[in-house]
Amino acid sequence: MLFTRPSVIFFPQLPVLLRSLTDPRVPGKVQYPLPILLWLPLFIFLLKLGARRQITYLLRPASASILSHLSMLTKDDLSSLSTIACDDAVADLLAKISVAELQIVLQKMVGGLIRKRVLDHARLLDTWYMIAVDATGLFCRHKRHCPRCLVKTSKTGEVLYYHNVLEAKLITEDGLALSICSEPIENDEADTGDLNKEGYKQDCEINAFKRLAPRLKAAFPQLPICILGDSLYAAAPIMNICKEFNWAFCISFKEGSIPSVYEEFQSLSPLQPENSTTWETEFVYQNISWVNTIEYRTHTVHLIHCSDHDKRNDVQKRFLYLTNISTTSTTVRPLANGAGRQRWKIENQGFNMQKNGGYNLEHVYSENENAAQCFYIILQIAHLINQLIEHGSLIEKLRTRYGSLKNLSLYLLSALTIISVEQNDIDALFQKPFQIRLDSS
Repeated sequence: MLFTRPSVIFFPQLPVLLRSLTDPRVPGKVQYPLPILLWLPLFIFLLKLGARRQITYLLRPASASILSHLSMLTKDDLSSLSTIACDDAVADLLAKISVAELQIVLQKMVGGLIRKRVLDHARLLDTWYMIAVDATGLFCRHKRHCPRCLVKTSKTGEVLYYHNVLEAKLITEDGLALSICSEPIENDEADTGDLNKEGYKQDCEINAFKRLAPRLKAAFPQLPICILGDSLYAAAPIMNICKEFNWAFCISFKEGSIPSVYEEFQSLSPLQPENSTTWETEFVYQNISWVNTIEYRTHTVHLIHCSDHDKRNDVQKRFLYLTNISTTSTTVRPLANGAGRQRWKIENQGFNMQKNGGYNLEHVYSENENAAQCFYIILQIAHLINQLIEHGSLIEKLRTRYGSLKNLSLYLLSALTIISVEQNDIDALFQKPFQIRLDSS
């Protein structure tokens, strides 16, 4: 599966996409071209440097080498520059850049992978792209950060102020979790966040999804989507949105999510013994049963019950999934294991990697609200690129040579700051056509 004709970092169209952004600076008073300033925060996350200040203290001392690389990437004439910008200059730019335009850059990158059919192998039942949605925390403080902070009271009675974001990621069974749309979860700026105020209601994950869904539909109007979510999404408002946009869904379910649906499942399941199948591997024995055509308000849903027995430690686990996809003996296992169970990838390959894998997601890269959102999206762009590298067919050779992905980042940093690139080097790289594919092993 060819995912792109490779350039320096696999996305030759990225410099073009970055150049398409509206430059908010005053013409005639610009020292650094826009793409140059945008590549610097990308380097923070591509190289897993962990903090904005590393632009000034790690990258700026090696300006000559970095400018050589940037000149090749952006095709800008940088001969008049002697140093790259400091981190404050980058933050000042991101405070003015359009968050919506930057989000479109990320969506066009994912859209390019879809158009090139790179992700066809990951389509559920050869039809739907799986989009997992979930919220994650960005940071939490004892003092208010901005008027939009969410507010909660701890068990000890302490008032905490925090920021969350709702993320939609296109996920695959082989471990990709590609950000496709995000929506801040934040209070109205005019509200003081007084928890004791009568009728006070904070922003929440469901309301954020109501804002995110139309933007996702507008960005990918023809994309066949299956929404994956935790039990919070087993609710009529979510089903209404999916029905309106012609999306499928496969959502984790708990008995208390929709009591009437669970009660009907319990009453009908013993009457339909034919709606049951088993599946066994060396380590797991799984029994799956299902009930079709349960009416809930204006929706027809199907409930899947999975009972897993882990032979290694004799542990029994139970899972329930709610879906609007027709469930049969042929489709039930892909729905349960290839969709419902895959929701965890947004947590593991997504948020956990971005928090603990060198991207430092919970670090405050800027106090400015607009700049903080831009840093978040740039982090998602860098994570997308790194995932393609880490899942590419060259990865085993890279691991053999450098030992680990962490070491690879260190070697890339050394190459960026020490080695100057000449046009002849780039021309030689592309003298013969070649392909880098996703690793299917």
